[in-house]
Amino acid sequence: MQLSDLKGIGPKRIELLKQLNIESTDDLLRFYPREYLDDTHCQKISELKEGQKATVCVRVLSDATIFYHQRKYIVSARVADESGKATLRWMNQPYRMQQIHAGETLYATAIVNKKRGTVLYNPQISKERRGIVPVYQTVKGLPQTVIRDAIDAVLSTTEVTEYLPDEWLKRYRLIDIHHAIREVHFPKTTEQLQDAKRRLSFEEAFLYFTAMQSSKENHRLTKGYAFRTEGLLDAFLRSVSFQPTDAQKRVMREVESDLSKPSVMNRLIQGDVGSGKTLIAEYALSVAANNGKQGALLAPTEILAEQHFQTLKRHFPNACLYTGSLSKAERTAALHRIESGEADLVIGTHAMLSNTVRFRDLGLVVTDEQHRFGVMQRARMEEKGIRPDVLVMSATPIPRTLALLIYADLDLSIVDELPKGRKPIQTYYVPNTRRKDLYRHLAENAAHGERAYVVCPLIEETEGFEGLSLYELQKEISALLPETPIGILHGQMPDDEKQKTMQAFRTGRIAILIATTVIEVGVDVPEATSMVIEGADHFGLATLHQLRGRVGRGEVQSCCYLLSDHPSETGKQRIQAMLTCNDGFEIAQKDLEMRGMGDLFGIRQSGAGELNEILSGCTVEILELAAQAAKEVRELSDIMHNALLERAEERFRIFDHIARN
Repeated sequence: MQLSDLKGIGPKRIELLKQLNIESTDDLLRFYPREYLDDTHCQKISELKEGQKATVCVRVLSDATIFYHQRKYIVSARVADESGKATLRWMNQPYRMQQIHAGETLYATAIVNKKRGTVLYNPQISKERRGIVPVYQTVKGLPQTVIRDAIDAVLSTTEVTEYLPDEWLKRYRLIDIHHAIREVHFPKTTEQLQDAKRRLSFEEAFLYFTAMQSSKENHRLTKGYAFRTEGLLDAFLRSVSFQPTDAQKRVMREVESDLSKPSVMNRLIQGDVGSGKTLIAEYALSVAANNGKQGALLAPTEILAEQHFQTLKRHFPNACLYTGSLSKAERTAALHRIESGEADLVIGTHAMLSNTVRFRDLGLVVTDEQHRFGVMQRARMEEKGIRPDVLVMSATPIPRTLALLIYADLDLSIVDELPKGRKPIQTYYVPNTRRKDLYRHLAENAAHGERAYVVCPLIEETEGFEGLSLYELQKEISALLPETPIGILHGQMPDDEKQKTMQAFRTGRIAILIATTVIEVGVDVPEATSMVIEGADHFGLATLHQLRGRVGRGEVQSCCYLLSDHPSETGKQRIQAMLTCNDGFEIAQKDLEMRGMGDLFGIRQSGAGELNEILSGCTVEILELAAQAAKEVRELSDIMHNALLERAEERFRIFDHIARN
């Protein structure tokens, strides 16, 4: 069956479906809902909790009203049930005025905000109970009903063929694929939906692990360059002005062993913030340079790339910086140095992925903060050399057993020791009544040469968010501390302005830097001793820990202050975890327990072979079962083994591409 055979799918809608990467009926069936509206279990208004997603059955008390505020149309309607009253509120949806009338009964689903009464922002509404309704990502001109009807038509006329062995379905307690796909799109009960998600999560993880195992085997069989390493580690350690930790030395030896082999290195270095991963990368890059090969270090932000450049150029005088903010003349000069081989080390951002960047002899690719890059982006970087060795680094700890599963295509090194003498960061919760006292304390520290970060969840004021935005906070602190130099930093600023701001902060011309999470990754200013996080309950636990790691890099005792007016239950748990724990791996375990798997696989930015949203609900148990099944593939018959391997490499074809390149 073709898409064009479906009722209601003409040429225009086929083009709209292509925008969603749907070009076949199989693509359509695998286009899973992004969420569900479930009015089978309605809650009372009095039972609603801050931050939860809930459905209520309410009576509209009066016709909807509309007003214009901060360039937004806001529609509001007061509603009630037998337990209390609430407000439904929509942003920039003026058509809701025609849908809401006094006396009607509505089923409304939204995230609950209880900071100023009980408000449901941008709720999905229905005038009839509909059960569990799938909601899909879509584009203008392609209504939800068209997608639902098209999927239902395909499932009614086509049987999805099972490809996993019957024995596996029984052993791993999986429903068959046809029922899984039907029930993930049109579940009658939450139990059916969970069974479908379990099967599809297992399948996705299984194919992922199978593809990675194939990639790893191919990497090990791929002939690379055997670097000469005799005496280089001892010489490098003598050149360092401080004593590296035992963990750093151990990982350096692991990297050295890989580099000296004729096969291609494919290693991940995982370590907590501040554990010294960059020094290990510097050693690897020095080995490449000593062997006449070029090295490349790929960073996710210009701020981090510039910082790496300033750090490494002391040992690599021919290093070259390549970012998107270079002028045309600077870019032309840099491209010449890279292609001629004059630059033995190139440090840059995504701009390095451009086809115009050509290396003379690229021997080593280092990717910093690997979770910020997709697999496709890593592959494009590797294509710039002839089978270069690969080293990826991550300061986002996850439990070791989970890391061994998720990064199964990489050899894993863990830097589990902080530099000697590093003082643990003291973390405090600060109530709103003490905010001004805290900022006056920062001003006192600034008078002694110390610096502080202040992080905000939002750049500008946003309806529905109770808390100060970056620009509002800038006004407040400037008025409170007129003698203290204050700067701002966020992702929407021009790159050259970001660089100037960070340089002013490094040199002390800015004492308090108010920023968004743009500073989360890799920024290293030893004089920064205070981290203030406004609206701390709005950040995930991993982000809070990463932000805290921006301080504590000098000899002065550093502190992290968590500010939150009315944190939700989940927000309170995050704050408590930060107050009681400084270890990134323990934080990661708590984060995993609180929010599930999330995007630990780091594939969604790849542009090809993305993991479906269905995998975000995957459990550690499912991962372990899927990894076990992937190891059993070779025990199957040749026909089934080859069929599963082909399906895995088709699903995640980029892994196979990397391995064979």
